[in-house]
Amino acid sequence: MAGQRPEARVLGRMGYAEALALQEETAAAVKAGTSAGVIFILEHGPVITLGANKPVNTVLCAPPGVAVVQTDRGGGATAHNPGQLVVYPVVALRALGFGVKSFVAWLLELGRELLADYGVAATCRSNPLGLWVGERKIASLGIHVSRGVATHGIAVNLDNDLRLFNAIVPCGLAGVAMTSVAAETGKPVDMAAAMARMAGRVTEALAQRP
Repeated sequence: MAGQRPEARVLGRMGYAEALALQEETAAAVKAGTSAGVIFILEHGPVITLGANKPVNTVLCAPPGVAVVQTDRGGGATAHNPGQLVVYPVVALRALGFGVKSFVAWLLELGRELLADYGVAATCRSNPLGLWVGERKIASLGIHVSRGVATHGIAVNLDNDLRLFNAIVPCGLAGVAMTSVAAETGKPVDMAAAMARMAGRVTEALAQRP
């Protein structure tokens, strides 16, 4: 919608299927010109998702009760669970002055800045894609773009149980060590406060777009 900015919306904990349906509904509205888009900020219950790059979708042994969901986002297998902050920007890239590469870089920078707020110095990498603390991966990113509108996004490990990643080969990276803010600092993370902090960062970053 001309002259309007997407809004940042904190959802708290939400099931993966419900969040996916919300993204799809919002993407349809953005394509129809009835919405400027929404950046959803949330966490999921335990779930394993598979990306569109099927050769790097490796599930070793899904724990009982943990769904495995095929998606259309980029990348390979990853895991979500409580304590991991997820950002799903459902936005029209061109309206915000983004190409795909610059949008990915923007998302990574949002994650990097949030981690810095908690005293964790992370590096943005394009290959392998994600945020890294040394050789430990702390955030994964995968998006899908249809008719210029993005869905899916970035997942940042703040205070989640990293053992769920043992059920997969994360993003096809055999032997990769996953980490989190809590693992790096030894301190718990208040997820409600983290989501509010990310919403503020998103709003500020959007205000700086042309």
